[in-house]
Amino acid sequence: MLSERIQRLSNKVRNTQPTIDLNRARLFTEYYSHPSMDNYILRRAKAFRHYLQEREIFIDEDSWLAGHQGGQWESVVMFPESTKWLRDDFDTLDKRPSDHFQFRSEEEKKELRDIVEIWKDQTTGDFMDSLLDDNMRPMLELGLMTHGISQQSTMNHSPDYDHLIKRGYRYYIDQCKKNLEELSVNDVADFEKRIAWESMIIVMEAVIAFSHRYADLAEKQAAECTDEKRKAELLTMADNCRYVPENPPRTFLEAAQFVWINHLAQSLEAAGGDHCLGRFDQYMYAFWQKEKDDHSEQYFQDVIHELKLKVAEMWNARCYKESVADPGNPLWMHIILGGVKENGKDACNEVTRIFLRAMRDLQTDEPCITFRYHPNIDEETFRLAIEVARDNGGHPAFYNDTTAITYLLSLGFTLKEARNWGICGCIEPHVLGKTDFQSNPGYFNPIKILDLTLHNGFSPEINMQIGPKTGDPRDWTDIEDVKAAFTEQLEFFMERFVSMYNRTLAAHAYTFPTVLGSCFSVGCLEKGKLLQNKGSDHHYSAIAMAGFADMVDSLEAIDKCVFRDKAMSMDELIHLLDTNFEGAEEKRQMLLNKAPKFGNDVEEVDEYSYWVIDTLDTCMKQYHDAQGGPFTVLVATQAYNVEMGKWVGATPNGRLAFTPLADNVSPSVGMDTHGPTAVVNSLACCDELVPQSGLLLNQRFDPAVVAGEKGLDIIETVFRAHFNQNGYHIQVNVFDDETLRAAQKDPDSYRNILVRVAGYSAYFVDLSEEVQNNIIERTIQTGL
Repeated sequence: MLSERIQRLSNKVRNTQPTIDLNRARLFTEYYSHPSMDNYILRRAKAFRHYLQEREIFIDEDSWLAGHQGGQWESVVMFPESTKWLRDDFDTLDKRPSDHFQFRSEEEKKELRDIVEIWKDQTTGDFMDSLLDDNMRPMLELGLMTHGISQQSTMNHSPDYDHLIKRGYRYYIDQCKKNLEELSVNDVADFEKRIAWESMIIVMEAVIAFSHRYADLAEKQAAECTDEKRKAELLTMADNCRYVPENPPRTFLEAAQFVWINHLAQSLEAAGGDHCLGRFDQYMYAFWQKEKDDHSEQYFQDVIHELKLKVAEMWNARCYKESVADPGNPLWMHIILGGVKENGKDACNEVTRIFLRAMRDLQTDEPCITFRYHPNIDEETFRLAIEVARDNGGHPAFYNDTTAITYLLSLGFTLKEARNWGICGCIEPHVLGKTDFQSNPGYFNPIKILDLTLHNGFSPEINMQIGPKTGDPRDWTDIEDVKAAFTEQLEFFMERFVSMYNRTLAAHAYTFPTVLGSCFSVGCLEKGKLLQNKGSDHHYSAIAMAGFADMVDSLEAIDKCVFRDKAMSMDELIHLLDTNFEGAEEKRQMLLNKAPKFGNDVEEVDEYSYWVIDTLDTCMKQYHDAQGGPFTVLVATQAYNVEMGKWVGATPNGRLAFTPLADNVSPSVGMDTHGPTAVVNSLACCDELVPQSGLLLNQRFDPAVVAGEKGLDIIETVFRAHFNQNGYHIQVNVFDDETLRAAQKDPDSYRNILVRVAGYSAYFVDLSEEVQNNIIERTIQTGL
């Protein structure tokens, strides 16, 4: 049962209208308006310090943990120095169909507009845009790819909190000071180290001082407080903020305060996100053990609830197009539960179970909760996690330790390191504290490339030969000709995608350093290099693919209907696609129903799933990113399958033009008709050990079918069948159509229904109607 305090905090998070907070925009602009000979890294560190020193702070009357993103509830922080889109989309901020914000006043709206004008043509986004070649722009215009990190930091900072909270900031500051004392500046490289270590000290000291500001405010409020219980809470808060993050925490509450203030500061340093909160049940277990006899389970749950609500209150403002493509304010900030320890033994403990039991009473859209499965998982804990996901909006999502560890071993980590993995971005595994990972080079659209392949590299939309001439499809005699031409087109566009991304990534080293994120990533402090300048020993990037099932199903449809059965000619197929099947519904139904579809355990079509993944992986493995790291395959679209579908005409699998693509690695909508076990069997044909950043699988179940213990048996059977075949990820929605349709009609009565969109959850009523409909249209499983 929720305490009244947590219920009040939850209501504030859910029911407060988000408002734009000018503190960061105002203070960064103010700092950069003064001339300086400081190196750009030092200048950025000092700008961040100035912001933390001068920004508004407040302490809510119900809080045990200090710190908010802005100066009031539900503040939306702006990053005018990086976001070119803020100028382009300014007038949409308070008028968007989803994720819209209010200004505190017309005066503040005018002030932000003036700030945006000051940064005109000078933002990171402007600079990144200038790096594009003319041949890249039409590729972006056609939706062949997106531009990824052009207006956000390289983000994905995931400290190993287990080590961080055992040391405290002062340990890392002392290490930097020791390195500076031993440094002789004799060349350029030495001077770069000096700048890096000085900057690290500046930002860490700034966060300590930021925490002390909350201590001062808590003491002030305590002195004025007449309620003895609240006075004691404020004094405890003051003591905690005076002590952490400078020093290792001493209590469960103090450890939560440490994690939160560090996470908040990382998020405020630069536009970005995806920062992982690590293996909560592992680094908090010792504190629970020490205090378990002094507090009730309700106490520990209250701390967990408040930490989650702190994250849920955060906002990441995006450009208009992304606010539509990824509605519901996804942050992709994960808390990890379960899995194995570094010795390979089961890591589930009582904190794992306390956390899961807390989720029964309160689900939040953020943070994302990740549950790590392995063959020797504690059965009671696994069942509890499944029950929570079934009954409470899809959290947690489930991941396979065996597959994730295999990915990380293949990327050069030791077994001991690989076992200490978390999630950054959507579903991508990485080693906590030892990985400089980039989850957003951009989306890549293979099904659009197939469309161009069928037009010999020519784009009718822009009347331009945009790809290579790979032959007139009417001359092809079998599916191997299609695959060969597609592969040539893929390699052409992949080279340009990589070139675009690498220019952008390289530019980050000189325009957009993340100093605080570098402090706690192994390699950076030791070398005197920031993450963006190859500070970490491990760097790699994931390229996200869209329209997977559309691609697989289209290859099978071409093979069966054109080549094997000769039910239509290639010329006829291309005409059908160009005219969006106008007047030819019978032919469309043939493509839809005569050719088998991915997700039904049919070897004939599932073999194409392996070919698609292997071809994409082989193609991108030819390249390295700007820091020398490998590229990895990720099949995860978020809600971009809806937006990217608007760029893709009719496809050979019978999909109509400009309608949503298949989501993530799930089967095309309505095409999986043989149950969830057939779906995971089809997916096993991909060889899930190949795509080193994973395949995201959504499954939707009928609530009546999976009710009770027998229902848990059904879900567990599907999960184990998936994981026993090296399946990496699976997540569930358990809602019937009637409930979701009712929520569309009467959103106020269904405000707290959470659904899994992709690698994140969102409140159903906060999603656009297009995305809502796409979720409703997903196949609802009614058995095994």
